[in-house]
Amino acid sequence: MALTFVGSAAAVTQLIGQAAGLISMIVQAVETARQNKLECDHLARRVSTVHGVLSSLRDDPEAVPPLAELNNTLQEAHQLVLSCQRRSTADRFFRAGRHADTFRDLNARIISDISVLSLRLLTLIANHTGVPAVPAPGSSSGSPHTQMVLSHVSSLSSHCPRTFTWAEIAVATNDFADELGGGCLWTVYKGRLHDVPEVAVKVMDKQGRDGLEDAFVPVLVISFRLRHDHIVRLVGWCAEEDDRMLVYEHMSNGTLRDRLQRAGGGSSSSAATAPWRTRVAVLLGVSRAIQYLHCGAEPVVIHRNVSSSNILLDMNWTPRLSGFGAAVYQAAGEERGGQLVEEIVGTPGYIDPEYSRTKRVSTASDVYSFGVVMLEALTGEDPAATLQLDSIRNGKLALKDALDRRLSLDPTLPQMEALEIVADTAKRCLCLSRMGRPAMSKVVANLEEALVVIRSHEPMSMARLSLIRRRTSEN
Repeated sequence: MALTFVGSAAAVTQLIGQAAGLISMIVQAVETARQNKLECDHLARRVSTVHGVLSSLRDDPEAVPPLAELNNTLQEAHQLVLSCQRRSTADRFFRAGRHADTFRDLNARIISDISVLSLRLLTLIANHTGVPAVPAPGSSSGSPHTQMVLSHVSSLSSHCPRTFTWAEIAVATNDFADELGGGCLWTVYKGRLHDVPEVAVKVMDKQGRDGLEDAFVPVLVISFRLRHDHIVRLVGWCAEEDDRMLVYEHMSNGTLRDRLQRAGGGSSSSAATAPWRTRVAVLLGVSRAIQYLHCGAEPVVIHRNVSSSNILLDMNWTPRLSGFGAAVYQAAGEERGGQLVEEIVGTPGYIDPEYSRTKRVSTASDVYSFGVVMLEALTGEDPAATLQLDSIRNGKLALKDALDRRLSLDPTLPQMEALEIVADTAKRCLCLSRMGRPAMSKVVANLEEALVVIRSHEPMSMARLSLIRRRTSEN
C-alpha cells in the first residue's frame, strides 16, 4: 500500500533539502569519527613507546621539569579517552569534530615532550663519556627541540660522533659528486675526512620537509649511543639551516644483498668465490650485533629492519649492521607481549608476520627477520621473490637441495654438518609465533658452534699455525 503525503510542493522541496543536509552532516561526522579513531589509536601506540626513553632517566634530577610536563600531557590524554568512552554512541558520533583538534594537539605535544626527554638522554650519554656539553654552532637551525638535543652533544671526543658544518661535508664529498645510493628520505654520498679514510654521508631530502625532525632526531639518538664491532659507526652529523646529514664509516664491499646478487658474476670479492665459512662468519657477526641491541644496549633497541640490504661488509667481509632509521626502544613491561607501533615498517620478505598482523613489535621480530637472512645466505635467493624459504621451514625441501649452487665447490661433509646447524636455527627463528622463537643469545651460540665445526676440519694456514705455536710457547 503506497503512502500518501499531503502538502505543498514547497514543503516537499524544503524537506528534501533538509534530508540532503542531514545526509551530508552524517557523512562528515562519520569521516571525522573515523579520523578520531585513527588519532586515538596513534595516541595509544605513541604513549606505549615512551617507556624506552624513561628507563634511562632514573635518578636524574634535571629530568623533573620535562617529566612533569609529559605527565600533564598524559593526564589530559587519559581524560580525553575516558570522556570519549563515557559518551553515548550518538554523542560520540555527532560531536566527534570537537575532539579532532584535541587529539592532534595531544599527539604533537607528546612528540615535543619526548624530544625534550631525548635531550636529557643524550646529555647523560655525553656526561657518561666525560665529554663536556657546549652550545652547537649558531648556524644550526630546525625545531627548538632539535637545537637543544644537538647543542648538548656538539663537542665530542675523537671516538664519539661530532658535528660537521655543511661546508666541511661539501669538501669531504667533493660537492656531493659520488652518489652511492639512497631511498625515499635519504641520498647517500661517498666522502673522505682527514681522520676517517672513507665515509658514507646520508643526506635527508629537504623536499620531504614534513616529518624531517621526526626522522632525523630518533636515528641520531639511537645511533649515538651504540658501540659494537659489528654495528656501523656513526662518525657525526650536520644540522645546518635546512640540511640534515648523518656521517657513517664507509664499508667498501657493499651490502650482503649485493654480494649474494652478484654471486656468479666472476668478481673476486663475490659470494661465488667466498667459502661457506665466510658466510657463516658474517651471520655470526650480525647475530652478535643484534644480541647486543637486545641484551647489551640500555634501553633495549628493536631494529625493525634486519635484512641483507642493511648488513654492510668491508673488504675482509667483516659485517656491520646498519639501517637504524626504523629502530625503536623497547617499552618497559612489554618484553613478551610486544608493543604497539603506529605503522609497520621493514623490508618485504623479512617482516615478522605476527608483527605485521598485530602491529606489536618485539625483539622476537628481529629474530624472525634474521632467520630470513640466514636462509638467504644459504640459498642465495631473494626472500621476496621465492617460495623456497617456506618450503625449507615446513620441511618440504631438504637443505642440500636448496643450497646456493653458484659456489665454486659443493660443501664437504663437515661443512654440511655446520650448514644444517645454521638451517635448523633459521627454521626455529621463523616460527610464526614469537613465543616459539629462540633468543638471540641461543642463535649466537648455534652459529658459534657451526663455525667451530667448519674451522676444525679446514687445513690450518701457516700463519694460524705460527700464531698457535707462539701462544703455546708463551704459556
